[in-house]
Amino acid sequence: MNRAASTPAEALRLLVEGNARFASDKRRVGRTDPERRSELAASQSPFATVLGCSDSRVPFEHVFDAGIGDVFAIRNAGQIADDVVLGSIEFAVVALGTPLVVVLRHTRCGAVNAACSGEPVPAPHLQTLVDAIAPSVERVRSTVGAAAGAPAPDAAADTALAVDPEAVGAAHLEATMRTVIERSGAVSDAIAEGRLAVVGATYDLTTGLVDIDTVVGDA
Repeated sequence: MNRAASTPAEALRLLVEGNARFASDKRRVGRTDPERRSELAASQSPFATVLGCSDSRVPFEHVFDAGIGDVFAIRNAGQIADDVVLGSIEFAVVALGTPLVVVLRHTRCGAVNAACSGEPVPAPHLQTLVDAIAPSVERVRSTVGAAAGAPAPDAAADTALAVDPEAVGAAHLEATMRTVIERSGAVSDAIAEGRLAVVGATYDLTTGLVDIDTVVGDA
């Protein structure tokens, strides 16, 4: 069975249904047969683009019960939206016409935990990755401090104030979505024209379920 989606809503439905099958251990397994490989040799038309973490426990095609050619996958540790990632998303939207972009975080993320710890990491490029998540740590820390009655400047500066990594992960997800939409005219124009939706979602490592957190666009 080939799977195709011409609208954001159809694409999101396919992902949600596929994830439900995966989580309940009732996978159909998207096509990976030789005929399908031949069909895709000359071109591709993925129905969704997924930006998510490189974590080996979050394989997109399995999580969404998808086959080859179904998902345009973009992965790095912590789902950081840098210029290269934005270019990859724009390729999917402009050249491939995917109607849906999903920014997918997951629970118990090591990159988020490293950012929350505030400790330096032993490699400079890894530190760059952790630094990209740090603003979300400070945003959550400031909120926690304000709720505790601390003055806002003190709350933001107090790096010893404990933060919930899952709250930081959620904040980082929202920040990544904003980056994708605000920094890419191709993405924002496609949303305005009704051709694209951008979705923020969370994958639970234990249950296997993906929860839809935020939808921007008509999906």
